[in-house]
Amino acid sequence: MTGKELFDRYQSAALRNGLGSREFHYGNILFQALRIEGEEKLFQLLELAENTGKKIELGYSQSVENTFQDPDVAILV
Repeated sequence: MTGKELFDRYQSAALRNGLGSREFHYGNILFQALRIEGEEKLFQLLELAENTGKKIELGYSQSVENTFQDPDVAILV
């Protein structure tokens, strides 16, 4: 599957399973990652995650102790 197909599959699962589900939570993470990284980078990460059995999470590019910053990078875990 392409990254775009994977993204669409996760978004559909989020809508089907609804608010509070794991699928909804992961769909939101992917949507935020799309806004942070852009389509090309996120779709590449999704393909890599699929091939390695990993998930995408949001993180920080630098230490953010005692600040109220939003995550600014998508990472594989």
